[in-house]
Amino acid sequence: MRIAVTIFSQVIAVPVYLHYWSIETYGAWILVQSIVSFLTIFDIAHHNYLGNEFLKIGKQKREVIGEVFSTGIVVAFLVSIVTFLVICALTFSGTISHWVGMEKASIHPFETSLLLTCGTWVLTITFTGLLGRALNPFGYFPLSAWSGVLFAIFSTAASVAAVYFGAGLVATTVVTCIVTFLCHSTLSIILFRIARQENLISRKLDLAKGFSRFFASLALGVQSGLEILRQQGVRFILLPLSGMTQMIAFSTMRTGANLALQGVGTITGPLMPELMAFLGNRDQPRTESAFSVIWLMLCVVLVPAVLVLQYAAPVLFPMWTQGKIEFDPVLFALLSLAVLVYALAQPAIAVVTGNNLVREQVLISTIATFITVAGIYLLVPLTGVRGAALALLLGESISLFFYVQSARKWLSGVGMRWPTSAFVNASLSLVVAAVGMAAITSFQTYAGLCLVFALISQVFVLIAYWSQLPSIARQSASAQAVRFVPRLLRKQLNKAVGIKS
Repeated sequence: MRIAVTIFSQVIAVPVYLHYWSIETYGAWILVQSIVSFLTIFDIAHHNYLGNEFLKIGKQKREVIGEVFSTGIVVAFLVSIVTFLVICALTFSGTISHWVGMEKASIHPFETSLLLTCGTWVLTITFTGLLGRALNPFGYFPLSAWSGVLFAIFSTAASVAAVYFGAGLVATTVVTCIVTFLCHSTLSIILFRIARQENLISRKLDLAKGFSRFFASLALGVQSGLEILRQQGVRFILLPLSGMTQMIAFSTMRTGANLALQGVGTITGPLMPELMAFLGNRDQPRTESAFSVIWLMLCVVLVPAVLVLQYAAPVLFPMWTQGKIEFDPVLFALLSLAVLVYALAQPAIAVVTGNNLVREQVLISTIATFITVAGIYLLVPLTGVRGAALALLLGESISLFFYVQSARKWLSGVGMRWPTSAFVNASLSLVVAAVGMAAITSFQTYAGLCLVFALISQVFVLIAYWSQLPSIARQSASAQAVRFVPRLLRKQLNKAVGIKS
């Protein structure tokens, strides 16, 4: 549902923005969202660190979770206030506007929008983010997930409606912030009541330990910052190198890749509590079954989707952007392939992040970000924004290699093993996607035929992948997929894969 809402909102929102706003205003809107993500990394890192701690502690130790959560919420609020003050200082001094190369006429609305968005973030997500993570071990992940769906609908509708009725950057930000504040305030009240019912509100506050955990999460904040710089910060680097128009083209063409990225999140997020329980119990079969769900999504959904999009995008993209942004099939293919590499790495990333292996995360992100940023500075002057996409793909590939090695080492240390055979078969999907997109781009006269051959090849890869999975992994994956099948067909499918009705 979240992906569907995002696709629908992007299909509607981008044409509305580009119709009523100039490229410069739309670019400022994108930069505000990216900068907020970048400047709040230490707050989010603290939330993620505590979230992983809650999963490691487990729901059996309710009192311990309550103490960690109650102390953590106080520390999180204090940290968010300091973060907001730092952002205010950087904004009023003109540092941020100078940093992103904002034009003089756009500085005031840009800075106002940035401060409004950051202030709303402090007053809302600081609480809901940590409350949701504390409740995840107790089975409340769906509540947070569905809330995210509703918030995506409301916030997108608010911003699009504001632009449609003639609002500029600041007015649109005000409307969006009001809606965000109302949504998160309502969710905070609901989650707080649930936390009280679950006896997670503790009067035992140990601020020394709370700040100790925050300082432990700083390394995770550095890692998150490097990841954001590699994923979203590319825009900041591209702006002075290629100009606003090329940066907007890069960001807009990356929309499809970002949707695929969200698709990965819809699987890995809900699986994390279960996966951590499997790893804690040293349950090899069920751990592999959790991995298989992620890689099946890659094989069954993501690879066919990017191939079809590569075929259809030359026609759909100009209609979507009203001809204001030129479509580049090579750029689109490179961005899509980078997301597929990221999806392939998800099981390894889950093992490393779920166990709070902070040192490994920082080291991997440092290497991958250095390669990405260096590649951008070297390649963009030579090949334009295609060079940025190629550097991003190279960085993701390096990240994949090191995350797999780290996960393999950790699993070996606890008497488990990395599913090499399944990983290799899943990796073949990326080969099919790369060759298929290259063929569709190079032989446009026969693009339809190239698409058909690529999809047929992917079917053979899927069959090979499925055949080597252990039975428990097949049953787990089938149980997940069967939920989307009409009830009349479920019995036959369950019987085919050996699941008892």
